[in-house]
Amino acid sequence: MLEQKLSLGKCYYKPSFFNMKIDLPIDLMDLNNLEDGAMGLYFHEYIHYLQDISTIYGLMNISTITYYIQACAHYVQKDKTSFKFKAPIDLKDIVNTEDSNDKGLINFKLRKTYIGSSISTKYKYIANFNYSIEEQKINNTEKIEKVIIHFQDTSNNEKVSREFGGTHVTEGMAYLCEQYHYSTILPKAEDYPYGIVTKLVENIAPEYNNEPLWIIALCDISLMTYHPGLSFIRLLEYVNSKNELPNNLDDFYNECLKYIKGNHVDFEILLDKVLNELQKNFKADYYGDIIKWIEKVFQNIKILRTQLPSFIIDLIRFGEPRNNVFFSQVMARVGSPLVLNADNEGTISLPINFNPTGINFNPGIFMAINQVLRIFYLNKPSPCQLKEYCLESRKSDPNINVDKNCDIAPWKKANEKNLCPVGQIWHHWALKDYSPNYY
Repeated sequence: MLEQKLSLGKCYYKPSFFNMKIDLPIDLMDLNNLEDGAMGLYFHEYIHYLQDISTIYGLMNISTITYYIQACAHYVQKDKTSFKFKAPIDLKDIVNTEDSNDKGLINFKLRKTYIGSSISTKYKYIANFNYSIEEQKINNTEKIEKVIIHFQDTSNNEKVSREFGGTHVTEGMAYLCEQYHYSTILPKAEDYPYGIVTKLVENIAPEYNNEPLWIIALCDISLMTYHPGLSFIRLLEYVNSKNELPNNLDDFYNECLKYIKGNHVDFEILLDKVLNELQKNFKADYYGDIIKWIEKVFQNIKILRTQLPSFIIDLIRFGEPRNNVFFSQVMARVGSPLVLNADNEGTISLPINFNPTGINFNPGIFMAINQVLRIFYLNKPSPCQLKEYCLESRKSDPNINVDKNCDIAPWKKANEKNLCPVGQIWHHWALKDYSPNYY
């Protein structure tokens, strides 16, 4: 599965595509007016946005997905003899899989290990929890370690094993952030996936079991690596083995970050690389404001992460978000993704000093790129996920056309006079004459 959806109930964040949904029929423009429960849900998903843009794991995920999408688009449009392409598209059929210098391909191959098992099936209560570390063969000479968690579903005593990866770290961290302020408002979530990081702490370093800020810190540090699942285990083993660790959370964070960082790529270098890759999606002046938006967000998150490495910890410990000056400052610098409510009304908080100059600024364009991904990797036509969003948008632009092609052939929207976001991208990438042939 190439798509991810980090969800809590019916609320979610879509990594790599800057799209968040709070499934309540409320106005999300002014966070100060939200009820406690709604703010807790918003805060949980907003943490995912920060994980997406401010961690090595998040950026690597964006890079890998962008690599796949751009490789597919190039493969399709370079064929001038046939305007049908076979879908789903497998990378091994369109790139040189023996190229050891193709870092995008290498990371794509390892993506499932880095992410871990799906969290779509959740388990309310689990017991008999433990973990193991196994080796996975990469090629004839290289191997990688992966973490396997084992537990029992208490509802039916089923024994379950899952690969523990970045998805579980991100969800565990966001849940702990949410619960730190809203545990009396929001109900306890399922043990799997939201409680797995805590289960591992109980198993390996139980002295930190009742220290949520310290666990959040360990999650955040783990996400500053390609392989957060394994890094989280190694960090827990490290803190458990040390006789003395700093009592100050900031010093603890810095020591653990220094320990785990090792040979991992520099955050600033990776951030610039991902920005360059995203810019390649938008080569027309029409998308100038989109490029400026991403540039401003990345510029400001670089400052935050490099000058205040543990800034996400400060978001938690400086108080409930609506009464937290530091949270307001972070929001002012990196804004928010596109946020939809239950009625598919979209809102967005823009970074300070970024003012779109024209009517072409539509952050929903990343949802459209997500839909293009679905055209490339799914094995059958997929109804456009922007349909309800476009229906809602017709209130402000009655020229938006929603028809049967939205359900059965979104790529055909590129041939309409008034282009929707999916039609824009399909047309902009010179794909308007091409259509998938599913098999």
